[in-house]
Amino acid sequence: MLKGIGPARHRLEVVSSLLQKTNLYDVRKRQLGGFSGGMKQRFGIALALLGDPKLIIVDEPTAGLDPEERVRFLNLLSEIGENVIVILSTHIVADISDLCQQMAIIHRGRVILSGEPIELSGQLEGHVWKKVIDKSELASYEDQFSVISTRLFAGRSLIHVHSEDEPDATFAPVAPGLQDVYFWAIKQHDTEHLQPVGTTVFDSMK
Repeated sequence: MLKGIGPARHRLEVVSSLLQKTNLYDVRKRQLGGFSGGMKQRFGIALALLGDPKLIIVDEPTAGLDPEERVRFLNLLSEIGENVIVILSTHIVADISDLCQQMAIIHRGRVILSGEPIELSGQLEGHVWKKVIDKSELASYEDQFSVISTRLFAGRSLIHVHSEDEPDATFAPVAPGLQDVYFWAIKQHDTEHLQPVGTTVFDSMK
């Protein structure tokens, strides 16, 4: 009623349709407080779809969801995106690669990179390399190479390095993903903005 949808028969049809679309029709008589996190997320989408909006903005929609609910929710957003513009704000890179046709990276309040996920990943093809090193060696490698990411791997550090050519024979090539794009873009941006006055930084990818 608050959305201005009427008469009552039409409201019932709209509500029933949205509950079916969000896979909540069978639990329509349950109290909302008894819903799981994923069910509440889907209920929120049903509310957002009232009134046939042209644009929906969702913020961290899969945070805290179990794998099954995450897949269900992403499938729902993908279906909705066929008819409605969906803007998805998330730190979960897999959500973007699974769902989005266009993406943008916002860093320190600015859009520093945008485009199609596949194309952005493709721009790094052949320029990302990996190596497992001792944790004590990390600082030395960061001094020598453009390390874009690092994570613990079996008690050691797995590093990804951006380089136009093979850094040395101990590195192995990596098929770049959106996580590599994300870390590379941030490092590139910060490096350019930390350069002393008079220093020019060339973006080799453009």
